[in-house]
Order: sequence, then structure tokens, then C-alpha cells
Amino acid sequence: MNAIRFGALREWNTPAPGLCEVNAPLMEEQAEHRGLVDRANAQRVAERVFSAATALLAVSDEVAEYLECFPAARGKVQVVPNGVNPDRFPADLTPSVPSPAGAFTVGFVGTLKPWHGLPILLEAFAQLHGRDPRTRLLIVGAGPEREKLAAEVFSRGLARVVHFTGAVAPAEVPNLLASMDVAVAPYPELLNFYFSPLKVYEYMAAGLPVVASRVGQLQKLIEPGVNGLLVPPGDTAALAAALGRLQSDPQLRLRLGQAARATVIRQHTWDAVAEQILRLAVPSPGGRAESGERRAER
Repeated sequence: MNAIRFGALREWNTPAPGLCEVNAPLMEEQAEHRGLVDRANAQRVAERVFSAATALLAVSDEVAEYLECFPAARGKVQVVPNGVNPDRFPADLTPSVPSPAGAFTVGFVGTLKPWHGLPILLEAFAQLHGRDPRTRLLIVGAGPEREKLAAEVFSRGLARVVHFTGAVAPAEVPNLLASMDVAVAPYPELLNFYFSPLKVYEYMAAGLPVVASRVGQLQKLIEPGVNGLLVPPGDTAALAAALGRLQSDPQLRLRLGQAARATVIRQHTWDAVAEQILRLAVPSPGGRAESGERRAER
């Protein structure tokens, strides 16, 4: 890819472009969650980086809006969401944590941090399990909320049916997803939801029906009743109801999962992301990179 790109640039006698991908408003994250010591210098560094870049690749509309607040970034921002490699998720994978006969497994993958909504998921699962004890919850990942979540599971008497894997290698994720009947992204109501959630792309690539909060980019990715289900953020009753609906309707699970995988194969593979970036990096014969609006029409 690099040889093609730079060969084309030499042919047109143009300088090599510099593209900068931005996944989050890092200064705001640092200030809110870890403490930002010197905002003024952080701001200056960001301005220098944004000024030097030919284009800025934002993973979501919300990140793009944040970048447009910087004078050095204006006119350079393109939205290029994350993607997935669907080849990692073939249909014949063996579940690494197989369900007992007749059980229905709800799953989550990700770091156990406050903004991922795990307390919401636990409450919704408790409601679901109260209606049908043949349900279980598989939580894949580690993080600072682990002890608090485990204590909540114990206090609710759910320790037998909630399984924490802890941290796992990326290579283990496909077989863990194959252990689930439905996968969840239970984000709470956040002031600024700027994520392009890799977990949801992987859920969909694995052919799983997805229940996600109706926030940010997820509202564009998931068409309710077509390739997944959306619920109001923080609404445990709605989440429990959506999970119960999927538990009682295997055909709906199959249809949503198949449509979810088709969505990511059609629009959200890493190959497709690379093609978008190359069109930005390599000027068109007219001398200008394609705009994000033109890319979106394809």
C-alpha cells in the first residue's frame, strides 16, 4: 500500500501527505478522568499537530465537531469510522465457554469502566433472570469496575450465572463471541458520546444480534428491527425487555445477526476503511483529495 501511495505521489510531484487519526477528545478525557496538569501547553501541542496534518481523520461525527473547534483543524476534518476484519469470525467457531443445554447467554466485551454501562446491564440481566432462570451473563474484559461489579453480582445472588473472564488476548475474542446468543453495548446517557465502538462492529461481524443504547454513531450503524435493536440509554427495563424479546424469538435472533454481519461486510471492513484513507491521502487527478461527502455517497 505504501509503495503504491508514494509512487503515485512522486508521479504527481506532490509532497507526501500527513494524516492524523483522532479517536477521542483526549484533553477532555484527561481532564475529566485522570487530571490535566497543563491545558495551555496541551492545547498548543494539539494545534501544532493539527496544523501540520494534511487531513484529520475523526472516528465519529462527535469527534469531528470537537476538532472543528480548533482553528488549525478547520477544513481538514474527515469522518472515517472504525471497522472490523470479518474473517476473524467464521460461522463454525467453537464456543470457548459453551452454554448449558437450554441456556440463553447475554454477552458483553470491553473494558470495565463507568462509561460502558455495566451496572445498567447487571440490573437488566437481573430482571431477565428473575423471569427465566435459564439465562446467564458472560462479561469479557477487565477494568477498574471489576470488584464493584463482582460485589453487586454476589449481593444479587447471581454468582452462579454471571461469568467474568478477566482480561483476554484478542485472539480469544471470536470464540468467546461464539459463546453468546446476544451481545450488548449498554452505554449510559453521556454528555458527549464520541465513540466508534469496536466491540459493536465485532459483535455484528460475528453474526450476533446486538442490543445497544440509542446514542451517537450507533444510531447510524444499527437500524432497529433490521440489523439490531436500540434502547434508550440507561433504561434498564427497556434493555431487559429487548433481551427477553430476543430470548423468546430464535428466528429474530438469526435474522438480526445475519443482517448485522452483512452490514459490516458491506460497509465497515478495515479494507473499506483503508480505501477511504487512501482516497484522502492520494490526490485525485484534479489535484484534490476526495471530500468526506463524496465518499459517503458510495
